Amino acid sequence: MEIFNLPNECKIDKNIPKEMIYKNAEANEKLKRVFIDNVEKIRFMYLLNFSNSNIQNYINDRERFEEIDFIKIILREKGKENVISKLFHQLIPKSTVIILEFKTEILISTSNKKIEKERVIVEEVFNSNWIEIENEILEDLEYKKLNSTNLKVFYEDIIEKVRIINLSKKLNSESNIESENLELLEKINKEIEELKVLRKKETQLNRITEIQTKIVKKIKERDSILKK
Repeated sequence: MEIFNLPNECKIDKNIPKEMIYKNAEANEKLKRVFIDNVEKIRFMYLLNFSNSNIQNYINDRERFEEIDFIKIILREKGKENVISKLFHQLIPKSTVIILEFKTEILISTSNKKIEKERVIVEEVFNSNWIEIENEILEDLEYKKLNSTNLKVFYEDIIEKVRIINLSKKLNSESNIESENLELLEKINKEIEELKVLRKKETQLNRITEIQTKIVKKIKERDSILKK
């Protein structure tokens, strides 16, 4: 979890028995087998909240950002990471960053959750590609480089960085994106980063919300280009 360089005050570093996951998930034999065959170890690494970071909570009728949990899952083999990460996001009501580790590679998993009739609903899971742990692109995920306006914005910044990691790998590995679209993608990414700088400097809540809306719109515009 060193990639985030979180404050020592946030450190938990406790083992989570796989049996506890089976029980809480009411897992069938097939799901148990997925864990037995694929998961070596699970550790609750860090818990970030207001008391140990001074980052403000964010709470409304549909969302609660009072803490962010950082979980490390060491895998025996690849292949079931999407199943495993989704199950953890469903089990943990708090905002969660999951780091799946296999040899010298990691995969970062985040999600959007909402509260509906006192139940936590996972709307979408965002998984990065597998990345070498020494890759310089991970430096953008360092604690001091993330937006600390409140815990919601902080977590959403992690999600956005995960999406940028995937975009970077996509642009580097695919040659079928037309040149004009590449230029447009670069322009949109620049605009997103500029808006994030403005959001970080802004102190008025209504302006922060306005800027965040613009960021989300730009992200959707970028995603629509990538889907062409």
